[in-house]
Amino acid sequence: MTAPDNMVTGMIRPDELYTLSAFKKQLGISDATVRSARRAGLRVRYRHRQGFIYGKDWIDYLLSSDDEHQDESSHDASPVERTTGGRS
Repeated sequence: MTAPDNMVTGMIRPDELYTLSAFKKQLGISDATVRSARRAGLRVRYRHRQGFIYGKDWIDYLLSSDDEHQDESSHDASPVERTTGGRS
């Protein structure tokens, strides 16, 4: 099965359902990356021994993990870095 001509590599559409293999190919990511994302909260649906990822779930996962990383980075920075952006 090949990707449609109008499909842009690296782009996931929120209204599309992807098989795991098509999803990894579309994003150019490895099995390990998908496993890591699943452990961090990405929802994968299984039917008849086939895994599927809904595009909206991927986008929601990215947005929520971005919020968490922003929170973590503000906690990791010293008070000076948080208020000055690292400038002295």
